[in-house]
Formats: sequence, C-alpha cells, structure tokens
Amino acid sequence: MRGRRAGSIINVASTASFQPVPFMATYAATKAFALSFSEALWEENRAWGIRVMALCPGSTETNFFKVAGVDTPPSNISQTPEAVVETALAALARGKGHVISGWGNFLMAEAGRFVPRALVTRIAGMILRKRYKPTEVNGKS
Repeated sequence: MRGRRAGSIINVASTASFQPVPFMATYAATKAFALSFSEALWEENRAWGIRVMALCPGSTETNFFKVAGVDTPPSNISQTPEAVVETALAALARGKGHVISGWGNFLMAEAGRFVPRALVTRIAGMILRKRYKPTEVNGKS
C-alpha cells in the first residue's frame, strides 16, 4: 500500500471499545486495543495516502449475542449489517480514524466521557448480569 501510496483498512472494533464491559471483559479489552491500534495506524499512514479506520458498531442483527452467551442484546437499539457497512464506507471516504455506527450508539459511547468510569462499569455490569448465561466447562457452570 505504501508503494502504491493508496489503500484502505477497516478494523472492526465496537462501542465496547469505549468502556469496560463486565462479563465480556476480554471482548471489550480487545476492541479497545483495535480502536487504539487503528487510530495510531491512521496517523502513521496518512502521509502515504493509506486510510485506516476503526469501525465501532453497537448491537447488530447477527448471532453475536448467542455466541457470546448473552440471551438478549443489552439494548433495544440494533442495526442491520448493511447499515453498519454503509456507515463505515462513508466515514472511510471522509478520512475518519474511527466511526461509531448509529446515533444511539454514538450518544451512548460519548456519554461515558462525562460519567465516572466506575459508574459506567457498574451500570454495564447490572445490565449484563441479568442477560449473561455462563457456559459449562467440564460439566460445571
């Protein structure tokens, strides 16, 4: 890409990138890494004409929550995969380093800047504790 002085990379992060998420701690931490990594690459490669962006969708109509062991999404705000992709491509064309897909997701992610992290973590824990179904390991929950 540097040789061509052109190219694009979209890394899928999440709205979970912006806060700790109890019961999904590793997921949220890896998404925070993806956001930070992508934004750093965005700056490193701008001079080369390479666009790098972190896509931060919220709840999307996929089987994610079933696979994650959560019986229902933590919010009623859900987007189609097509809407998320449209948001990503439009933001990439504008040269954004990251984009949060959906206004509700944007407000939720940005609100965390004005509330103490401990409170955000507690609220997320209360919401997910009700929905989390631990998987069995060796016949034990």
